[in-house]
Amino acid sequence: MFFISPIKALYSIKFYLKILQESLWKAFGFITYLFILAAIFLAIYMPIKLKPFLNTAVEQVANIMPDIKVSDGIINANNNRRIVIDSKELQGRKIIFDTASTEPAYPTQMEKENILMYVNKNTIYVSVNGNFQENTLQEDVDLEISKDILLTNKPQIVKALTYVVILIIILAVFFRIVMLTLFALVVAFIIGAATKVNLGFKKLLILALYLQAPVLILDLILFLFAW
Repeated sequence: MFFISPIKALYSIKFYLKILQESLWKAFGFITYLFILAAIFLAIYMPIKLKPFLNTAVEQVANIMPDIKVSDGIINANNNRRIVIDSKELQGRKIIFDTASTEPAYPTQMEKENILMYVNKNTIYVSVNGNFQENTLQEDVDLEISKDILLTNKPQIVKALTYVVILIIILAVFFRIVMLTLFALVVAFIIGAATKVNLGFKKLLILALYLQAPVLILDLILFLFAW
């Protein structure tokens, strides 16, 4: 049966011999079905694992977050008092708010002083693993952030972050399936050329698509143990 075909793909040699006689469209239907099953699994499993972690993360951010107001693209943090955040969660890095200043930050300076983020009057500078970003706020940006606001809106923030992480993981699974299918196709061509067994492009592609079942199922099992 089609619906249990991912299970058969784990152990049955006869299953693979049979699918070589089937249509290419059925193989694409199989990989689509497999991807949908994986997406449903992740959509159900990930919130259970993510929510406790994200709840803690939002609380930690709230505890170190100064009162920030942004109006007309101008940032005001704790009434423009210079703030240096150096908590244990940052693992030796620092976040600096100096919103009374227009002094810019530079990549070498931030790396040398272990500054993760520097915020002045209208610009946010971020340095992560040697990657430096400079983001100047637009004049139409208006918002307010504080510990109370973050904690009050924690359920909504956690829910939104959960959706974003799940979407990213599902997209990563999709691209992994595509890349592994291409890899399996290349390997099949090489083996075919070496053994002089010419299955033809259609059958090789069908085989490459069906071989994603054991790979993806193994990935999901390892994912369970990792999380």
